[in-house]
Amino acid sequence: MIIFIHMKMNIKALTLFFGLFLITMASHLSAQSGSADTDEKALAMEYFIQGITDFENEDYEQALDNLTAAHVRLSTDPGINYALSDVYLAMGDYSNAAYYGRLAAEADPENKWYHLQLAEIHRRSGRNTAAIETLDNALRYHPRDLDLLFMKAESYVEFGKLLQANGVLDQILEITGSDFEIHLRKFRNYNALGMNEEALTELEAMRELNPGNLSTLQTISQLYLELGDEDSARNTLIEARERNPRDPQTLILLAEIYINNREWENLGDTFVSILGDPLIYPTQKMELVRFIYSQHTQNPEIETLAEQTSSVILAFSRNEPEYTPAQLIAAEFFIQRGESELALETLERVTTSAPDEQDAWAQRLQLLFSLERYDDIINLEDQAAEHAPNNAFAGFFTGLAFLVTDRFEKAEYWLEKAAMQPGRRNFRSLVYSSLGDARHELNEWSASKEAYEMALRLDPDNHGAKNNYAYHLSLRDERLDYAMDLAEEATTAEPDNAAYLDTLGWIHFKKGNYEEARRYIEQAVETGNAGVDVLEHLGDVYDALGDPENARIWWQKALDADPERQYLEEKIQ
Repeated sequence: MIIFIHMKMNIKALTLFFGLFLITMASHLSAQSGSADTDEKALAMEYFIQGITDFENEDYEQALDNLTAAHVRLSTDPGINYALSDVYLAMGDYSNAAYYGRLAAEADPENKWYHLQLAEIHRRSGRNTAAIETLDNALRYHPRDLDLLFMKAESYVEFGKLLQANGVLDQILEITGSDFEIHLRKFRNYNALGMNEEALTELEAMRELNPGNLSTLQTISQLYLELGDEDSARNTLIEARERNPRDPQTLILLAEIYINNREWENLGDTFVSILGDPLIYPTQKMELVRFIYSQHTQNPEIETLAEQTSSVILAFSRNEPEYTPAQLIAAEFFIQRGESELALETLERVTTSAPDEQDAWAQRLQLLFSLERYDDIINLEDQAAEHAPNNAFAGFFTGLAFLVTDRFEKAEYWLEKAAMQPGRRNFRSLVYSSLGDARHELNEWSASKEAYEMALRLDPDNHGAKNNYAYHLSLRDERLDYAMDLAEEATTAEPDNAAYLDTLGWIHFKKGNYEEARRYIEQAVETGNAGVDVLEHLGDVYDALGDPENARIWWQKALDADPERQYLEEKIQ
């Protein structure tokens, strides 16, 4: 194959060489036939040279004009015909390319390049039989030429005659001796024909050629799998592993066999055994870890695989404590598995050994927030500020921790920093929504409204922002119709959200729609997730409906839930 490619790369140069040679010879031989004839040949050579130059510059139309002019003066010259054929081939005109290619080959039947050109034209136009006949004509003059034989074998393959192709490949083997690439071609042909014994013979020949080469053994193992011979594939890979126990590609190929047979313990043990090897680079170990992790992701229901994946990732994390990617993938896995403490332990290790790893800080703070460990986040404030000052996620979760613990000035500071960082629109919408909440608590109502409006511009589907903005508008009896629209959109998106139902009910209350208010706020209570505000609101609604008995019941429930609401005692009395 290499020889054939090399030949194709030099066709243009050969065109110039042969054409010039033939025209020069023709001019020289005809010099005695008269000056007029000599002038015509000289002019033909000028047109030919200019045409070749145009062709090299890819100006095919101009090349065609000049070469046609040369052809008019020397129509039998094989070099001119060959050059015309080359131009038509480059232009995709296979009919004219074949015509002039045939003229060149007939004029000089011993020139293999002319035959190769004509055969290539026939192949491209789908005339494989004609291509093979052309190659056979050339092989009569050059029976051991590898360029011709390779093209003939390829033509047979394209024509679907795989046995004939292998016959030609056998001729090549007689000339070159045993060759891995040629045996591989024969294997593919026999395999496609379902001739397994012959295909195995070619495999063994390939294996004998380079028995100690890992790449060869890996390739052969995959070919065994194509034949359905898994045992031979496994044995070949085991041999490769014995030659180099640290080669990750061999281990991955073995792992695929273990996976196909659900040999999860073999899979995990194979990986764990090499993760402790200090001579294997962490990047190579990472290949194996990612591989088994991807298998677990695709088969999450297989508990044994999950256990083995956990063992592998834990071993990787502990054996490579300073390799940050090892710790991050471990944290990701533990979070996915719900093993929060292991994840936090891993992320703490990263932020200690590589304190400027901002993604690790973001993951650590997010995980602490999901566990409601707000004081832990606040205690890490200074470290996060030093090592992840411009990380939007780190700033966001730090700000949220201050927000839910009623430290609103700090919350505003961190959320403003997070809002200034680039990020996805939906994430930035969450930041601005939370910033609106903080500013509301600080009585910065104008700035709070700006934050909510920005949140909704960034993500019109941010239902949390719609609900909070609507509720705060209702508290101020401001733009109640607009607040109603926002609350209805939020409730439509999440009809079982107690906070959203309460907001919608409370806006109805503010508008004097007491029955509607009662209906929505009772639905909020019935969800089982109602907060103290909801209980108090329901008491207010009953009071407005002229039902003091039910009003006292719900106010009392609110007071029991939050004894600090002493003002409710007055309402109850």
